[in-house]
Amino acid sequence: MRVRVFERSRSTEGARPFSRYHHTVPERAALYRRYRPQTFSAIVGQEHVTRTLRNAIASGQVAHAYLLSGVRGTGKTSIARLIAKAVNCPNTKDGEPCDRCETCVAIRDGRFLDLIEIDAASNRGIDEMRDLRDKVRFAPSMGQYKVYVIDEAHQLTTEAFNALLKTLEEPPPHAMFILATTESQKIPATIVSRTQRFDLRRIPHKGVVAQLGKIVGQEKLEADPAALDAIARQAQGSLRDAESMLDMVIAFANGPITLKEVDDLLGASDWEETAALFDALAAADGAKGVELIGRLVDDGRDLRLFVRRAIEHARALVFTRATGHPPETASEQMAAKLTAQAQGISLDQLAKIAKRLVETEQHLRTSEGTPLPLELAVLDLVTSSEKVAPPPDARREADRPAAARPPAPPSTRAEPRRDATRGSVVAIAERRVVTEATITAGATSPVVKLETVRKAWGELVERAKERSVGKAAQLAKAEPLAIDGATIVVGFGEEFARLLWQDKRRPELEQDLSEILKTAIRVRCVRQPGVPEAVPDDPMLRAAIDTLGRPDRIMEIE
Repeated sequence: MRVRVFERSRSTEGARPFSRYHHTVPERAALYRRYRPQTFSAIVGQEHVTRTLRNAIASGQVAHAYLLSGVRGTGKTSIARLIAKAVNCPNTKDGEPCDRCETCVAIRDGRFLDLIEIDAASNRGIDEMRDLRDKVRFAPSMGQYKVYVIDEAHQLTTEAFNALLKTLEEPPPHAMFILATTESQKIPATIVSRTQRFDLRRIPHKGVVAQLGKIVGQEKLEADPAALDAIARQAQGSLRDAESMLDMVIAFANGPITLKEVDDLLGASDWEETAALFDALAAADGAKGVELIGRLVDDGRDLRLFVRRAIEHARALVFTRATGHPPETASEQMAAKLTAQAQGISLDQLAKIAKRLVETEQHLRTSEGTPLPLELAVLDLVTSSEKVAPPPDARREADRPAAARPPAPPSTRAEPRRDATRGSVVAIAERRVVTEATITAGATSPVVKLETVRKAWGELVERAKERSVGKAAQLAKAEPLAIDGATIVVGFGEEFARLLWQDKRRPELEQDLSEILKTAIRVRCVRQPGVPEAVPDDPMLRAAIDTLGRPDRIMEIE
């Protein structure tokens, strides 16, 4: 209703009406609602499900309960409504509803009384299931079947599932149940065994692009294929997400849809940027990689999204390297770039890059917006795994001929523990003198002084103590030995601790040191020179260390 208010003018005696609302906002449903499939043939990417259902409906072998499982936006609710439409449509042909009769139109408009949709997230208790069990006995009022669609069924409580169990096993002849869930592992096995289960797959990339093209054509709009391809990539197999993004881009562009509008609105990183990152990694050019990250930060890009795109690029490179041809979803320019890059990066390098990027994506979740985890990852990937330069005595020993070298001392494993302890004390006294010689004349100039790192080591131990007392104890026994450029060499007295921090905890140590020292730091963990491995007194502990000496087989429990 339009509101009219009279305002008295000072210059005239009369009153003139004016409208408080200059125009009414037009009502318009979202694209994913307007283009919801109304027949099984319109479902995209789920042929294994739609074919089975059409054949069952056409032959009269409809089950009394179905379980539809899959990630968001793959068609679970649409298929559930189509089942209700097909079993109640009087003009069904080969399992397909006519979509023209009164029943089909009523279901499409949401006014069919025998289609009951229940949101399990807000109706998850035993009382709601008891009410459903009491009402299911009543005959349908408009159609042949009364269809209950329970969405997000995994959120029902255990008591609610138990109350539904008997009804689901032997429902009335006129009742049918369809359960839809995104987490099928949470559905009790007693429920799953009483239903026919269908696992819906992610929509293929080409199917999403084709559906977006149809929508753009029916809306009489213009869109670049590259723009639709970017939307489909970001949707990651969810057609509803892709249609929602297209809806936003249409409103943003207000005209032809180009790749620039998609990038500006969604913040999607272009594939050229991820390709540039891999060019820098292949050339071991850390400066170029860090500069690229800096540009992304200055442009306000989402670094987590960029890392996810980089992981997808790594996967495409692995596919190209292994099969000899790029993925089918790659565009012509992207396919040429993948082919060129795959020739210069080995599968071992790609595996290391992918693993480091996955770890970085996890760190970015808790880094409060700082690009430091990604910068450290780039520096880690471009820096060659150099060993610590040996001390001068060790180099002279290596240069001596084999005949002139003294014989190797016998194993000290069976010696008493006091000998090992005495040797450890002597080595600790000489450690600082020996480690200063590990920095050779040709080493890169350090970004911080070694004394500064040693002074900050106490703060590092305190940080680790807040998270784990065991980690703090290991770091308290360790010591920074040398600095080569941005790499701090940390010595551990025990080989087990060295392997554990080098293989599993190094990213955490690098991030803490970088925050404390206010600069990007890398870490290399080594054994402290001159410190023999201490032999434990307890024979069971010694046997456990011998058996479980691999840190990748140890799980720390706080």
